[in-house]
Amino acid sequence: MKLKSFRTTFTGIILIFFSSILFSCKEENKKEYSHVSTQIINIPDQLDITTHADSIFSTLTFVPLETTDECIISFVMNLKIIDSLIYINDGLKRLLVFDSNGKFKYQIGSKGNGPGEYLEMRDYIIYKDRIEILDFKKILTYSLTGEYIKTKHFDFLDQNQYCNADYFTPAPTGGYYFWGGTSGIKDFRTKNKKYLMYHISDDMKIKKGEFLITHGSGSCFYRYSHYKDWILIDPSYGDYNIYQIDNQGEISSRYYFDFGKNAYKGEIPIPDKSKAPQINEELNSYVLEMNNFLETQNWIHIDFAYKQKAYSAFYSKKKDKVYLLSPASPNLSPDEFRFWGALFAKGETLVMPIDASWLHAELNRMSPEYIKKLQLEKYKDQDEFNNPILVYYTLKE
Repeated sequence: MKLKSFRTTFTGIILIFFSSILFSCKEENKKEYSHVSTQIINIPDQLDITTHADSIFSTLTFVPLETTDECIISFVMNLKIIDSLIYINDGLKRLLVFDSNGKFKYQIGSKGNGPGEYLEMRDYIIYKDRIEILDFKKILTYSLTGEYIKTKHFDFLDQNQYCNADYFTPAPTGGYYFWGGTSGIKDFRTKNKKYLMYHISDDMKIKKGEFLITHGSGSCFYRYSHYKDWILIDPSYGDYNIYQIDNQGEISSRYYFDFGKNAYKGEIPIPDKSKAPQINEELNSYVLEMNNFLETQNWIHIDFAYKQKAYSAFYSKKKDKVYLLSPASPNLSPDEFRFWGALFAKGETLVMPIDASWLHAELNRMSPEYIKKLQLEKYKDQDEFNNPILVYYTLKE
């Protein structure tokens, strides 16, 4: 029998991110990236004025992931949909593959210390002919069907250049970009500067550091996404920019989210590392954490937290207009399906895994007519211990 899974609600997820600041350091010699062509997106000051989800989405489709002893999912860390396959990194550090109907197909690699095995599956890349998995101090390569091919080793844990990579992506000029985070750095005040991101060469050497560490970077489900020819970097704590990397490796600000009076204008204070982490009430009164940035041809999506509430902002490129949704909104209509956030964009569709318990809560709230419209009657008896259900939110033009 499947153990009760530990999945937080969307609100809880955002608040975990918001409160995940471990430490910071004084800002100095901060590199400025080009803002010449940055598009500013203005977020309304009155965040509690939300819209009806049907104003944003044209259709909703539900795909339950098959539940078997081989593929019980404790938590969806992130997901990718490539061609007709669904790839899920779960809380047990596995890469599980499902078909487009949610039927389990196979697992890529396995956890262990042996050849071709990984201790942790921090991130993964899917190419046309192979899959690469980021582990602690190594990258493992597999075929698309899971046969082990090779391993690349690296070690950047020297305090002079510390990089304990949580996320990675291929660099357009060769090698990789590693997002190193800040959780293992003990001393920021040395002459050797530490960076959030490093360009790694094909022979696994550090070429260059980007984004000088000035404070804790927060947490997220993924750090890199892709849109057309650009690599897009999910924002770190206290930064309202979405940065892009072009096919020449040049980094620039692509979008800037202006939260007006809800934006923090001061310097983020340095917490006392000798004491237990405490929530800074002043910072909690501003929008400081954004994540899950996704861009499509017609829309831009971002999640953020404000005063212990979770919000999603949608910017329509065609209408030049921002719409706000919140899973905790008191104005939810019984003829409206709650938006829980999004972890992946496929074309003009956003994808989010939800628990059966979340869906049951919606079925108890929504009108019978709307339940019938969405064809949700068949999920009323869905076992809460089953694998999650993928919700495909198709955006309007």
